[in-house]
Parts: sequence; C-alpha cells; structure tokens
Amino acid sequence: MSEDTATTSSRPAARVPELTGVPVSEAHDRALDAGLLAVPENAFHTAAGRAHVGRQDPEPGTSVETGSIVRIWISSD
Repeated sequence: MSEDTATTSSRPAARVPELTGVPVSEAHDRALDAGLLAVPENAFHTAAGRAHVGRQDPEPGTSVETGSIVRIWISSD
C-alpha cells in the first residue's frame, strides 16, 4: 500500500522565476504566474514602493513542484 501512496502524490513541475531585484508586489505576481508562492523571510516597514527582493531561494530556473514556496528576502536599498 505504501507504494501506491508514493506514486500518486506527484504534482507537475514549475520553473522558479527570477524574483531578485524586482519590487515585492511584482515578485508575488511572478511567483503566482508560475504556480508558486513567494513568502518573505524577513519583514520590516519601509517607504511604499522602495522595498524589493534582495535574495531568493530556490534560485531562478530551478524546477520545483507546482504550489511550492519560494522564500524571498526583502531589501530597501
């Protein structure tokens, strides 16, 4: 029975988009368009429109399951 469970839980693959350097709102949109969810690893208050993604994990181009989380680190530089 465990063999059946292992073969039926696979979801389609999605390619992680480039999120680094773009505004946070655009990063969320790009991730959703790819079937993924961008989740901030840090949070702070900053002037509207100045926050952008400074780093992401996994790296752009990585193949992951649809619905996976892409961790993003927000920067205001």
